[in-house]
Amino acid sequence: MSFWSLIGLSTVNIVRVTQARKAKLRNEEVTLPCTYSRHALSMLDELLLFLMYLSLGSTEMDLADRFGIHHSTVSRIVVTWANYLYILLGSVSIWMSSEDVKAVLPKEFSRYPDTQAIIDCTKLRCQQPASLPLHSEMHYHYKSHCTLKGLLGMAPHGAVTFVSKLYAGSISDKELSKQSGLFALLTEDMAEMADKGFLIDDCVPGKVYQAKSIVHSFCLNRAKCQQHMSIKHKRLPISESTLRD
Repeated sequence: MSFWSLIGLSTVNIVRVTQARKAKLRNEEVTLPCTYSRHALSMLDELLLFLMYLSLGSTEMDLADRFGIHHSTVSRIVVTWANYLYILLGSVSIWMSSEDVKAVLPKEFSRYPDTQAIIDCTKLRCQQPASLPLHSEMHYHYKSHCTLKGLLGMAPHGAVTFVSKLYAGSISDKELSKQSGLFALLTEDMAEMADKGFLIDDCVPGKVYQAKSIVHSFCLNRAKCQQHMSIKHKRLPISESTLRD
């Protein structure tokens, strides 16, 4: 209910997918608020349905049965709320200044006090596109299916401070980082912490702390090995976050 209390008043500005399609066919602008006289569910119930669809992975038929509506109505509600929350939440700035990050820096990061964000990529499995060129771009050979790929940034204390748009699954981590807009937010006093696959040292104005794999740690001296293992340990929260997603 806390989330609803924040967005409830703005739901009068929701543009429903059917409303948008009709306006497009007539070459007209969408009128707000929505002039529909009745809906199958209340706004709060629609939000609950959408969250159940995301968190539980419920099918449209299952949700239709639970809420007593047609499965096509479920589809329209999901698309409508996905578009609405994308615009609403996407307009909220979650990036933190270096001063704010340092003010809540965990003691475990005392050796890396200039760390602004821990970054990592996450992949989401998606439906196979009909277009062969697009299928080639989205195909992820390691998993043998089509994926979308995004970049996440997390402050050392655990708050997610950066979420990129989604790109084709075949894009490299470096190229995705360039296109995501993350580098434009960084300054020389901000360091990033990333896995060894992020070869972005030549793209960022500040430092990049990279964790070496355990397999190659044996060839390092003791001090270097401890440093790299320490960095790898600090990256665990962002890795666990992407796994949950």
